[in-house]
Amino acid sequence: MTKELLVMECVNINGWYNQVRQDKNKLNGLSVKTLWALRKNMKKISEVTDYFNEFKENLEKELRDEFFTDEKSEETIVKDENGNDTPAQKVKDEFLGDYQNKITEINGKLNELALTKEKFDFTPIDIEAEMDRLDIDCNLNMDDLDILSVFE
Repeated sequence: MTKELLVMECVNINGWYNQVRQDKNKLNGLSVKTLWALRKNMKKISEVTDYFNEFKENLEKELRDEFFTDEKSEETIVKDENGNDTPAQKVKDEFLGDYQNKITEINGKLNELALTKEKFDFTPIDIEAEMDRLDIDCNLNMDDLDILSVFE
């Protein structure tokens, strides 16, 4: 089955999958056939997610390399979530406008990529068949079923 997804949808689905895999019981009750199809489909989605994350990391590194230098930033102290003083870097006031413009540019690039559609050949999952065989008190909730329905 061929389907188009936005890159941002892939990122969200991948986040869901990583979270569900941490709960060893979450997917209990699904058939081996469905679990196998899900694993194969997620491999394709994770490739797109990895590319998005790598692209984002490269843009963030460019930003740090350009602005967090001795010339354009200075050391400061900020309070962490526990109220402790923590050393940090602060962009100097004279470069703050350029820094904010660069962040806006980066966000534009990320949004453009996030809204790009990718085409996938998924192994279909028969949600209706799974629903018929799941226990009433299974560990899946409606959000989980919504995500799984992407592969229907």
